[in-house]
Amino acid sequence: MSTPTTAASGQTPGQIAPARTAGTDFRPARLHPPTLRLFWAALPLLLRRFCDVVRVDIPPEDIARLKSLAGERLLLTPNHPTNDDPALLFALSQAANVPFHYLACRETFDGLGGLWGRLIQRLGAYSVVRGTADRESFRATRELLAGPAGKVVIFPEGEVYSQNDTLLPFHSGVVQLAFWALEDARRAGDEQADVSLLPVAVRYCFVQDMTEPIARSLASLEEALGLVTEAGAEPYARLRRIGIAVLETMEAEYGLKRRGPGAEDLTPRMNALKTLLLDRAAALIGVTLPPDATLPEKMRTLINSVYAVTREEPAARRSPYRERLHAQQAACVEPLMRDLNRVANWIAVQDNYVRARPTPERMADNLRRLEVEAFGAPRLRGPRRATVRVGDPFRLAPCYDAYRADKRATAARVTRDLEAAVQALLDASAAA
Repeated sequence: MSTPTTAASGQTPGQIAPARTAGTDFRPARLHPPTLRLFWAALPLLLRRFCDVVRVDIPPEDIARLKSLAGERLLLTPNHPTNDDPALLFALSQAANVPFHYLACRETFDGLGGLWGRLIQRLGAYSVVRGTADRESFRATRELLAGPAGKVVIFPEGEVYSQNDTLLPFHSGVVQLAFWALEDARRAGDEQADVSLLPVAVRYCFVQDMTEPIARSLASLEEALGLVTEAGAEPYARLRRIGIAVLETMEAEYGLKRRGPGAEDLTPRMNALKTLLLDRAAALIGVTLPPDATLPEKMRTLINSVYAVTREEPAARRSPYRERLHAQQAACVEPLMRDLNRVANWIAVQDNYVRARPTPERMADNLRRLEVEAFGAPRLRGPRRATVRVGDPFRLAPCYDAYRADKRATAARVTRDLEAAVQALLDASAAA
């Protein structure tokens, strides 16, 4: 089963959060309603200050749909384009007055000397150690979902992928957890128990003219790459020229021969570079990548392998010798994170992403990626309106017999249907 992803990762978009923590012991949710209500009250200010989100739009019918499901077991499955998405799930929770629990990566709980972890536990977050079969975390998810009216948020894409209105393939392990919870509820005596998957889509839209901020970003990237700004060039032409320059630089650095003229579709060249970086990392850590796996699946396999090496166990379990050996192993693997960070930054990109729909948001998505590559962090910012959409629930009870007959195939089918439902919500939000 694929390891479920986090509800709050805290990393820069396009970067993988370091797996080292002060300890990997499980952090349970300790939902405290008074703390949650205080957080809800402060949320508009926090969204403005830290997320550049000046307004959150949730259609009244979507709020009504969620309220109507308040007494049911729900696994909410949002897309994950930015690190700001968990805050929007809190906004959805507040709008419907329905508290949620959130799966969050273990390292998040160590922020601010552990104070951040204690806060988010009181807001309903609990931990998962990525890259492992974290039995305590899986057990907590099953118990929460199997309980009466359980509500859990898990982002099924696996990583922050920095695209406003497209998706990475969903982890089937998220759906598997929901089926396990359904089994648990029925074993506990509720023969009519059901668990529903609730598709949720998050999308952002700038609320001011981004012409000047985009122009400044283009100019700073051209300067960093030694490109002369062409008079009268359209923003998209400049963006593509910058992208080609970055791609050619990386191809030269990694010894990848360029094929074909420069004006062709760049997607095969980008995929060749991603594949080269993944294969190189796999060879260095001794991992065999499945030949039929997609690029995101290969990246997740390698990320999990790196986490398995760099993750620290609680101090009580470490002898001085084991600590020294672990430090040596981690030091060997850690440089690979630079290559994996680079792939993570570009994993969702296709050459026609902006050309197919040249919106300011899509321009900004690619510019921020290029800024991460050129400067180490994104710089382009602007005030945004966020839209949260809620779809119809996928009830698992009607699939239960099929699941018992073929668990893997049924989980995979439901995962594909869920992914399509979230994409449909994103498309409807973009068209509105």
